[in-house]
Amino acid sequence: MCGISGILHFGSCPDADERIRRMAASIEHRGPDDDGYYASPDVALGFRRLAIVDLVSGHQPMSNEDGTVWVVFNGEIYNHRELRKQLEAAGHVFATDHSDTEVLVHGWEQWKDGLFSRLNGMFACAIWDERQRELAIARDRYGIKPLYVAELPGKGLVFGSEVRALYASGLIDKQFDASATLEYFTLMNNWGGRTPFRGVRLLKPGTFERFAASGSSSGTYCSPSYHRKYSPGLARASGEFGEILQSALRRQLAADVPVMAYLSGGIDSSAITAGAHQIDPVVRAYSCIFDLENVGVDKFVDEREFSRAVAKQLNIERVELMVPQDALVRHLDATVGAIEYPRMGMAYVNYLIAQRVAQDAKVVLSGTGGDEVTGGYVGRYAIVPRAAPASLMRRALQRLRAGAAGRAASSDAFALYRASLNVPISAERIKDAFTPEFLRAAGGFDPLAAIGDAIGSVPSQDPWDVIMHVDMTTYLPGLLALEDKLSMAHSLEARVPLLDNELVDYLLNVDWSLLSDGSTGKILFREAVRPLVPDTIYRKPKMGFGPPDASWYRGILRSWIEEQLSESRIRQRGVLQYDFVRRILNEHFEDRASHVALIWCLLSFESWCKQHGAYGGALH
Repeated sequence: MCGISGILHFGSCPDADERIRRMAASIEHRGPDDDGYYASPDVALGFRRLAIVDLVSGHQPMSNEDGTVWVVFNGEIYNHRELRKQLEAAGHVFATDHSDTEVLVHGWEQWKDGLFSRLNGMFACAIWDERQRELAIARDRYGIKPLYVAELPGKGLVFGSEVRALYASGLIDKQFDASATLEYFTLMNNWGGRTPFRGVRLLKPGTFERFAASGSSSGTYCSPSYHRKYSPGLARASGEFGEILQSALRRQLAADVPVMAYLSGGIDSSAITAGAHQIDPVVRAYSCIFDLENVGVDKFVDEREFSRAVAKQLNIERVELMVPQDALVRHLDATVGAIEYPRMGMAYVNYLIAQRVAQDAKVVLSGTGGDEVTGGYVGRYAIVPRAAPASLMRRALQRLRAGAAGRAASSDAFALYRASLNVPISAERIKDAFTPEFLRAAGGFDPLAAIGDAIGSVPSQDPWDVIMHVDMTTYLPGLLALEDKLSMAHSLEARVPLLDNELVDYLLNVDWSLLSDGSTGKILFREAVRPLVPDTIYRKPKMGFGPPDASWYRGILRSWIEEQLSESRIRQRGVLQYDFVRRILNEHFEDRASHVALIWCLLSFESWCKQHGAYGGALH
């Protein structure tokens, strides 16, 4: 619902008030309805508001009665009414009508950092405690809302909803992290809060940090846990889950403005749209369709018949956006500019549909997160048998690091899982793909080690829990970053009901037989939403939603791609070896292989370099 920014300086920044206004102005697109500021000798807080809840009295920064606790907050707290009752019973007096922000103010007074585990919502917040001269920052469980941080010399820091806000402060210099760039090309994402901007990190989901003049501390208030002890049978579980889903939708439909829904034609968006429409008939659906002239085998991505079937069954108004074949040419730079640094693919389509919804509304429901928590990536589970002990994954990692090749390693569950990730550039191709100079600058980042670390952190020995955990803590945050940046670029708030706390907790406690059997995924989810969606949607196998880029790259976009990834550009950047890039392009253009993901990575990286003057300077 907004953008936040701040400077903690403990008296070392006399012009902090001026700087915080520049920071807030840089993210005006996140909140064009209002702005607000607070400054003390130690801290400055900035706020841009997209007014959604309590339109009259929800102004921020917001304080308690005596001005000793101040809050800036981005997101929505869906259980704020329940928490408000608890806090009022404890003696706290509320000044607003129904602002969810004020719950954070009094919640900090009552519970300190115990507040965060009580919140059901999406949030990134900063709380300044004047009495203690202490700043606390926190993010929601799954990383739905972003918060970037950079430490300043001494004990200070700058933070904001987007990286651009930090640089707008003028307190940090823009430098680039080669190891994070290598991570992007090998994992199509940045894990663990890394960014390609040196010194700038993304606060990890489910964590908080506290900064005082005397020192700092941090903690994890929530991380996924897997019990798998609840096995009530499919019929009972589907009824229970259906009720939980509707409760989550009721919570996330709460707003003082209309709420709309994305409808791709998949089961996640179809169920959300149908369930939301039952609760609020005002909900309207928005769908993308693609120009399929001469796209050949890529027509499998066309899901218009499914989204139309859902709209017809519900008798719901549906807005259809046609994405032309040259959309990438026209919108790549704007898309990359919105997401601030290269991320996983198809982002320009999300950019365009968010732009269209924002013409009519401020809030939209999205199905992001559904596959990660409901057992949707059945291919992963199929190739990693549950009978295989998780230790196999760790042994495979050791063998791969030791240089063991081929069959020995690929027979292990870890190698199979790694293969299922479909990374743009595999670990084995790093030396062929990148220049020696760049690899030296990257300092030996090892994608295998990164995957191994993610696997080693899983609080379960079940291989399928391992897969789900890695997806939830690495891949999912990347998807959520895209969801936030691409919607908020157009002053649109995207809500993700399938990541509701109660819903996810239920799914992490049920026996795996209710989620997947290794050949079928989302068993419980499909059964629970069966009454809501057409039978064609219920029975439809999982299909990756996306444009027919493979054909578009070979056809109408080929000459443009050749220009963007020309030999002069590649060599001047000094990151990738041109012979490697040329081989990738030839294989794709000649239909000998599909390199859609890698070509997207290359294109978005080039756009990012051009916009930020990274790696060889700006080329035109």
